[in-house]
Amino acid sequence: MPTGTFGGFPFDPEVYGSFVDQEATFTDNIIASGILASDPRMTAILDNGGTVGTTRFYNPLDPATDAPLVRNGSNNNTPTEISGGKQSFIRLDRMKAWKANQLVRELTAADPMAAIARKTSLYWRMYWQDLLVSTTDAVLGLTKLSSHVITATNGVTGELLIDGQQAALGDFANRFGLYIIHSKVFAAYQKLGLVNYNKYTITNVLAREVELPTINGLIVVVNDRGTYNAKGADSNPEYKCYLLGQGCFLQATPSTSTPDYTDYNPELGGGTDILYNTRSVILHPNGVSFKADGIAGETPTDAEFTKSANWDLRFDPKNVRMAVIKVPAAQLT
Repeated sequence: MPTGTFGGFPFDPEVYGSFVDQEATFTDNIIASGILASDPRMTAILDNGGTVGTTRFYNPLDPATDAPLVRNGSNNNTPTEISGGKQSFIRLDRMKAWKANQLVRELTAADPMAAIARKTSLYWRMYWQDLLVSTTDAVLGLTKLSSHVITATNGVTGELLIDGQQAALGDFANRFGLYIIHSKVFAAYQKLGLVNYNKYTITNVLAREVELPTINGLIVVVNDRGTYNAKGADSNPEYKCYLLGQGCFLQATPSTSTPDYTDYNPELGGGTDILYNTRSVILHPNGVSFKADGIAGETPTDAEFTKSANWDLRFDPKNVRMAVIKVPAAQLT
């Protein structure tokens, strides 16, 4: 049922929502890569209200720290209690509104809902993607994850990625699956002849077989957004190459009472249509816990959410599937 107009077109939130869900873009290819693992349990934990929740995990049974006992007829087989821990997550609530006079020129009478959805859907996906990258930087700023931060003192070489994977996860290096790099770094790999193209079937994005670039078996995502740090005029700029494993971020979408709403203000500009969006998302780096006491309000600001001091490591570092290789810009020709 239409709830008003936007840009002179009837606005139906159900039709609008279906276009948003169907919209597939590739400029937001980090989000589209599949590193987010949906975890509806987090939403269920918050069903009774609140913004902070806790999930529990069990530690692996490790014979190196809890060796089996010798069965010699006299020793008792005393049981060892399984250990575990917990990690806290927080709900992110955001809102945004647009006026029709800013977007009306881009709308088409043939399919206005799809046109609106293309703009707002991409807007939110790009926002969450930027926040994900900044949060990755925050987590990798933890002292206990210092081995997950590698500097390429010799620039891009054939050994760089292999050494980076090993430095971060050791014998778990194969847990990485995605390599997010700047186009400048990708060009350097191409010059070395290290880029291959493998065929994949991406069911949730394209219902057909596609060829994706790979380096050392990792799928490569080339994205200039968030992968270059200018570091100011007095410092040496650097490119940031992110190594991520599937499920390194947990994601859930708590419901909001009115995610999309239109209104008409007859006074503003002599008559203005307004589209309001509200969004709630849980975007949690798996293996760390958010310190809710470090924020001022009920939901964190971007600055609070991407502050290293507000995160605490809970997993063994080998189980945190994220790392960054920093390549000084001076090393790239």
